[in-house]
Amino acid sequence: MTERKRENAPWGRGEILVTGATGTVGRSLVTELVGAGLEPRLLVRPRTRSVVPSGGTVVRADLDDREAVRRAFEGVRALFLLTPLRPRQDLAQIALLRTAVESGVEHVVKVSAFGADPDSPVTVHREHAASDAELSASGLSHAILRPNTFMQNILQWRAGIAGRGRIELPMGDARVSMIDARDIALAAYHALLDPRRGAGIHELTGPVALGYDEIAASVAEVIGSDVRYVEVTPEETAANMRARGVPDWAVQARLELYGSIRAGEAEEVTSGVLRLTGREPGGLPRFLKEVAHLLGRP
Repeated sequence: MTERKRENAPWGRGEILVTGATGTVGRSLVTELVGAGLEPRLLVRPRTRSVVPSGGTVVRADLDDREAVRRAFEGVRALFLLTPLRPRQDLAQIALLRTAVESGVEHVVKVSAFGADPDSPVTVHREHAASDAELSASGLSHAILRPNTFMQNILQWRAGIAGRGRIELPMGDARVSMIDARDIALAAYHALLDPRRGAGIHELTGPVALGYDEIAASVAEVIGSDVRYVEVTPEETAANMRARGVPDWAVQARLELYGSIRAGEAEEVTSGVLRLTGREPGGLPRFLKEVAHLLGRP
Protein backbone atom coordinates (compact mmCIF):
# COMPACT_ATOMS: atom_id res chain seq x y z
CA MET A 1 0.00 0.00 0.00
CA THR A 2 1.09 3.58 -0.58
CA GLU A 3 1.69 6.32 1.91
CA ARG A 4 -0.97 8.37 0.09
CA LYS A 5 -3.64 5.85 1.05
CA ARG A 6 -2.62 5.97 4.66
CA GLU A 7 -2.59 9.77 4.77
CA ASN A 8 -6.07 9.98 3.24
CA ALA A 9 -7.58 7.42 5.59
CA PRO A 10 -10.27 8.90 7.86
CA TRP A 11 -9.25 6.55 10.70
CA GLY A 12 -6.05 6.48 12.70
CA ARG A 13 -4.00 3.59 13.99
CA GLY A 14 -6.05 1.30 16.19
CA GLU A 15 -9.36 2.93 15.29
CA ILE A 16 -10.60 0.12 13.01
CA LEU A 17 -11.91 -3.05 14.64
CA VAL A 18 -11.89 -6.16 12.45
CA THR A 19 -14.07 -9.13 13.35
CA GLY A 20 -13.48 -12.41 11.52
CA ALA A 21 -9.79 -11.49 11.30
CA THR A 22 -8.60 -15.12 11.11
CA GLY A 23 -11.00 -16.04 8.28
CA THR A 24 -10.56 -16.05 4.52
CA VAL A 25 -11.75 -12.47 3.95
CA GLY A 26 -10.56 -11.06 7.26
CA ARG A 27 -6.96 -12.13 6.81
CA SER A 28 -6.74 -10.48 3.41
CA LEU A 29 -8.36 -7.30 4.74
CA VAL A 30 -5.87 -7.13 7.63
CA THR A 31 -3.02 -7.41 5.11
CA GLU A 32 -4.44 -4.44 3.20
CA LEU A 33 -4.93 -2.34 6.34
CA VAL A 34 -1.51 -3.15 7.78
CA GLY A 35 0.07 -2.32 4.42
CA ALA A 36 -1.53 1.11 4.72
CA GLY A 37 -0.04 1.60 8.18
CA LEU A 38 -3.38 1.50 10.00
CA GLU A 39 -2.65 -1.17 12.65
CA PRO A 40 -6.23 -2.43 13.01
CA ARG A 41 -7.61 -3.92 16.18
CA LEU A 42 -8.40 -7.63 15.69
CA LEU A 43 -11.27 -9.21 17.61
CA VAL A 44 -10.28 -12.85 18.15
CA ARG A 45 -11.89 -15.66 20.12
CA PRO A 46 -10.01 -16.39 23.37
CA ARG A 47 -9.14 -20.00 22.51
CA THR A 48 -8.87 -19.83 18.75
CA ARG A 49 -6.51 -22.28 17.07
CA SER A 50 -6.37 -20.21 13.91
CA VAL A 51 -3.25 -18.24 13.05
CA VAL A 52 -3.82 -14.57 13.79
CA PRO A 53 -2.52 -12.25 11.05
CA SER A 54 0.38 -10.04 12.09
CA GLY A 55 0.50 -6.27 12.21
CA GLY A 56 -2.65 -5.59 14.20
CA THR A 57 -3.48 -5.36 17.89
CA VAL A 58 -5.21 -8.50 19.13
CA VAL A 59 -8.14 -8.19 21.53
CA ARG A 60 -9.66 -11.46 22.70
CA ALA A 61 -13.38 -11.78 23.36
CA ASP A 62 -16.10 -14.33 22.89
CA LEU A 63 -18.94 -12.82 20.87
CA ASP A 64 -21.39 -13.91 23.54
CA ASP A 65 -19.47 -12.07 26.28
CA ARG A 66 -21.02 -8.61 26.02
CA GLU A 67 -18.67 -6.98 28.56
CA ALA A 68 -15.53 -8.31 26.84
CA VAL A 69 -16.86 -7.18 23.47
CA ARG A 70 -17.65 -3.74 24.89
CA ARG A 71 -14.04 -3.41 26.08
CA ALA A 72 -12.82 -4.39 22.61
CA PHE A 73 -14.72 -1.42 21.16
CA GLU A 74 -12.99 1.20 23.32
CA GLY A 75 -11.47 3.84 21.04
CA VAL A 76 -12.87 2.25 17.88
CA ARG A 77 -14.33 4.52 15.18
CA ALA A 78 -14.86 2.05 12.31
CA LEU A 79 -15.98 -1.58 12.36
CA PHE A 80 -15.56 -4.38 9.85
CA LEU A 81 -18.31 -6.86 10.69
CA LEU A 82 -18.06 -10.46 9.59
CA THR A 83 -19.02 -13.41 11.76
CA PRO A 84 -18.52 -17.12 11.03
CA LEU A 85 -21.45 -19.32 10.11
CA ARG A 86 -23.20 -20.21 13.34
CA PRO A 87 -26.75 -20.77 14.63
CA ARG A 88 -28.67 -17.47 14.83
CA GLN A 89 -25.89 -15.52 13.24
CA ASP A 90 -28.24 -12.55 13.04
CA LEU A 91 -28.47 -12.22 16.82
CA ALA A 92 -24.68 -12.17 17.20
CA GLN A 93 -24.37 -9.50 14.51
CA ILE A 94 -27.20 -7.38 15.90
CA ALA A 95 -25.57 -7.48 19.34
CA LEU A 96 -22.28 -6.30 17.84
CA LEU A 97 -24.02 -3.50 15.98
CA ARG A 98 -25.78 -2.30 19.12
CA THR A 99 -22.48 -2.32 20.99
CA ALA A 100 -20.97 -0.32 18.14
CA VAL A 101 -23.69 2.33 18.48
CA GLU A 102 -23.26 2.47 22.25
CA SER A 103 -19.49 2.78 21.88
CA GLY A 104 -19.56 5.71 19.46
CA VAL A 105 -18.50 3.87 16.33
CA GLU A 106 -19.00 6.09 13.27
CA HIS A 107 -18.81 3.72 10.29
CA VAL A 108 -19.49 0.02 9.65
CA VAL A 109 -18.63 -2.22 6.73
CA LYS A 110 -20.61 -5.44 6.99
CA VAL A 111 -20.21 -8.63 4.99
CA SER A 112 -23.68 -9.96 4.25
CA ALA A 113 -24.66 -12.57 1.65
CA PHE A 114 -25.61 -12.60 -2.01
CA GLY A 115 -29.36 -13.19 -1.97
CA ALA A 116 -29.99 -11.77 1.52
CA ASP A 117 -33.77 -11.34 1.77
CA PRO A 118 -36.20 -11.45 4.71
CA ASP A 119 -38.50 -13.71 2.67
CA SER A 120 -35.82 -16.11 1.45
CA PRO A 121 -36.26 -19.86 2.11
CA VAL A 122 -32.55 -19.90 2.99
CA THR A 123 -31.97 -19.39 6.72
CA VAL A 124 -28.59 -17.69 6.25
CA HIS A 125 -30.11 -15.23 3.80
CA ARG A 126 -32.96 -14.36 6.16
CA GLU A 127 -30.55 -13.87 9.05
CA HIS A 128 -28.29 -11.59 7.06
CA ALA A 129 -31.32 -9.61 5.92
CA ALA A 130 -32.28 -9.09 9.58
CA SER A 131 -28.85 -7.84 10.62
CA ASP A 132 -28.56 -5.73 7.44
CA ALA A 133 -31.85 -4.08 8.40
CA GLU A 134 -30.53 -3.42 11.91
CA LEU A 135 -27.49 -1.69 10.44
CA SER A 136 -29.58 0.35 7.99
CA ALA A 137 -31.80 1.55 10.85
CA SER A 138 -28.90 2.31 13.19
CA GLY A 139 -28.10 5.76 11.82
CA LEU A 140 -24.46 4.76 11.34
CA SER A 141 -22.59 5.46 8.14
CA HIS A 142 -22.29 2.05 6.52
CA ALA A 143 -21.59 -0.21 3.57
CA ILE A 144 -23.16 -3.65 3.16
CA LEU A 145 -21.23 -6.09 0.99
CA ARG A 146 -23.16 -9.06 -0.40
CA PRO A 147 -20.65 -11.44 -2.00
CA ASN A 148 -21.46 -14.56 -3.96
CA THR A 149 -19.89 -17.92 -3.08
CA PHE A 150 -16.10 -17.86 -2.66
CA MET A 151 -13.62 -19.39 -5.09
CA GLN A 152 -11.75 -20.51 -1.99
CA ASN A 153 -14.57 -22.97 -1.30
CA ILE A 154 -13.11 -25.11 -4.08
CA LEU A 155 -10.40 -26.10 -1.61
CA GLN A 156 -13.10 -27.92 0.38
CA TRP A 157 -13.47 -30.31 -2.58
CA ARG A 158 -9.82 -31.35 -2.74
CA ALA A 159 -10.29 -34.82 -1.24
CA GLY A 160 -12.69 -35.77 -4.02
CA ILE A 161 -10.56 -34.05 -6.66
CA ALA A 162 -7.27 -35.66 -5.63
CA GLY A 163 -8.69 -39.05 -4.64
CA ARG A 164 -11.38 -39.69 -7.26
CA GLY A 165 -11.10 -36.96 -9.85
CA ARG A 166 -14.64 -35.86 -8.99
CA ILE A 167 -16.46 -32.77 -7.79
CA GLU A 168 -19.62 -34.15 -6.19
CA LEU A 169 -22.37 -31.61 -5.51
CA PRO A 170 -26.17 -31.35 -5.88
CA MET A 171 -26.06 -28.38 -8.28
CA GLY A 172 -27.64 -29.70 -11.46
CA ASP A 173 -26.86 -27.42 -14.42
CA ALA A 174 -26.69 -24.26 -12.29
CA ARG A 175 -24.19 -21.52 -13.00
CA VAL A 176 -22.43 -19.46 -10.33
CA SER A 177 -20.47 -16.20 -10.47
CA MET A 178 -17.86 -17.20 -7.88
CA ILE A 179 -15.71 -14.45 -6.38
CA ASP A 180 -12.16 -14.51 -5.05
CA ALA A 181 -12.32 -13.65 -1.33
CA ARG A 182 -9.38 -11.30 -1.83
CA ASP A 183 -11.60 -9.13 -4.02
CA ILE A 184 -14.15 -8.99 -1.20
CA ALA A 185 -11.38 -7.90 1.17
CA LEU A 186 -10.22 -5.21 -1.25
CA ALA A 187 -13.79 -3.96 -1.62
CA ALA A 188 -14.08 -3.83 2.18
CA TYR A 189 -10.79 -1.94 2.40
CA HIS A 190 -12.04 0.77 0.04
CA ALA A 191 -15.44 0.91 1.76
CA LEU A 192 -13.68 1.44 5.09
CA LEU A 193 -11.30 4.12 3.87
CA ASP A 194 -13.78 5.98 1.66
CA PRO A 195 -17.14 5.89 3.49
CA ARG A 196 -18.93 8.17 1.02
CA ARG A 197 -17.93 6.14 -2.01
CA GLY A 198 -18.74 2.88 -0.26
CA ALA A 199 -22.11 3.88 1.15
CA GLY A 200 -25.01 1.53 0.51
CA ILE A 201 -25.45 -2.09 -0.55
CA HIS A 202 -23.02 -3.72 -2.96
CA GLU A 203 -23.55 -7.13 -4.55
CA LEU A 204 -20.14 -8.62 -5.30
CA THR A 205 -19.44 -11.36 -7.84
CA GLY A 206 -16.66 -12.71 -9.97
CA PRO A 207 -16.34 -11.73 -13.65
CA VAL A 208 -18.36 -14.61 -15.15
CA ALA A 209 -20.95 -17.24 -14.22
CA LEU A 210 -19.74 -20.82 -14.77
CA GLY A 211 -21.43 -24.19 -14.68
CA TYR A 212 -19.94 -26.81 -12.40
CA ASP A 213 -18.84 -28.88 -15.39
CA GLU A 214 -16.87 -25.82 -16.56
CA ILE A 215 -15.38 -25.37 -13.10
CA ALA A 216 -14.31 -29.04 -13.10
CA ALA A 217 -12.73 -28.62 -16.54
CA SER A 218 -10.76 -25.60 -15.31
CA VAL A 219 -9.52 -27.55 -12.29
CA ALA A 220 -8.50 -30.45 -14.55
CA GLU A 221 -6.52 -28.11 -16.78
CA VAL A 222 -4.45 -26.58 -13.99
CA ILE A 223 -3.70 -29.83 -12.12
CA GLY A 224 -3.02 -31.86 -15.23
CA SER A 225 -5.39 -34.74 -14.54
CA ASP A 226 -9.00 -35.66 -15.24
CA VAL A 227 -11.63 -34.02 -13.04
CA ARG A 228 -15.36 -34.11 -13.71
CA TYR A 229 -18.46 -32.77 -12.05
CA VAL A 230 -20.80 -35.50 -10.76
CA GLU A 231 -24.36 -34.66 -9.74
CA VAL A 232 -25.34 -36.19 -6.40
CA THR A 233 -28.55 -35.86 -4.42
CA PRO A 234 -28.96 -33.52 -1.45
CA GLU A 235 -29.43 -36.64 0.70
CA GLU A 236 -26.06 -38.04 -0.40
CA THR A 237 -24.46 -34.68 0.20
CA ALA A 238 -25.92 -34.53 3.71
CA ALA A 239 -24.72 -38.04 4.51
CA ASN A 240 -21.20 -37.20 3.33
CA MET A 241 -21.11 -34.06 5.48
CA ARG A 242 -22.37 -35.90 8.57
CA ALA A 243 -19.74 -38.59 8.03
CA ARG A 244 -17.13 -35.85 8.26
CA GLY A 245 -18.58 -34.63 11.56
CA VAL A 246 -20.46 -31.58 10.27
CA PRO A 247 -23.22 -30.72 12.79
CA ASP A 248 -26.84 -30.99 11.71
CA TRP A 249 -27.49 -27.22 11.77
CA ALA A 250 -24.53 -26.63 9.42
CA VAL A 251 -25.62 -29.47 7.13
CA GLN A 252 -29.06 -27.88 6.81
CA ALA A 253 -27.56 -24.44 6.22
CA ARG A 254 -25.36 -25.72 3.40
CA LEU A 255 -28.15 -27.68 1.77
CA GLU A 256 -30.30 -24.56 1.72
CA LEU A 257 -27.48 -22.56 0.13
CA TYR A 258 -26.89 -25.30 -2.43
CA GLY A 259 -30.61 -25.24 -3.20
CA SER A 260 -30.50 -21.51 -3.90
CA ILE A 261 -27.60 -22.01 -6.31
CA ARG A 262 -29.40 -24.91 -7.98
CA ALA A 263 -32.44 -22.64 -8.41
CA GLY A 264 -30.35 -20.18 -10.43
CA GLU A 265 -30.03 -17.52 -7.73
CA ALA A 266 -26.22 -17.24 -7.90
CA GLU A 267 -25.64 -16.71 -11.61
CA GLU A 268 -25.94 -12.92 -11.81
CA VAL A 269 -22.74 -11.02 -12.62
CA THR A 270 -22.43 -7.54 -11.13
CA SER A 271 -19.99 -4.61 -11.35
CA GLY A 272 -19.81 -4.19 -7.57
CA VAL A 273 -16.09 -4.97 -7.25
CA LEU A 274 -15.19 -2.58 -10.06
CA ARG A 275 -17.28 0.23 -8.55
CA LEU A 276 -15.66 -0.08 -5.13
CA THR A 277 -12.07 -0.90 -6.06
CA GLY A 278 -11.60 0.57 -9.53
CA ARG A 279 -10.52 -2.78 -10.97
CA GLU A 280 -12.20 -5.86 -12.36
CA PRO A 281 -12.45 -8.93 -10.10
CA GLY A 282 -10.01 -11.76 -10.65
CA GLY A 283 -11.12 -14.78 -12.64
CA LEU A 284 -11.16 -18.46 -11.74
CA PRO A 285 -8.11 -19.43 -13.86
CA ARG A 286 -5.87 -17.06 -11.89
CA PHE A 287 -7.09 -18.42 -8.58
CA LEU A 288 -6.77 -22.06 -9.62
CA LYS A 289 -3.18 -21.59 -10.82
CA GLU A 290 -2.29 -20.22 -7.39
CA VAL A 291 -3.81 -23.16 -5.50
CA ALA A 292 -3.07 -25.97 -7.97
CA HIS A 293 -0.51 -27.49 -5.60
CA LEU A 294 -3.27 -27.93 -3.01
CA LEU A 295 -5.65 -29.66 -5.41
CA GLY A 296 -3.63 -32.72 -6.32
CA ARG A 297 -1.21 -31.58 -9.02
CA PRO A 298 1.20 -34.49 -9.76
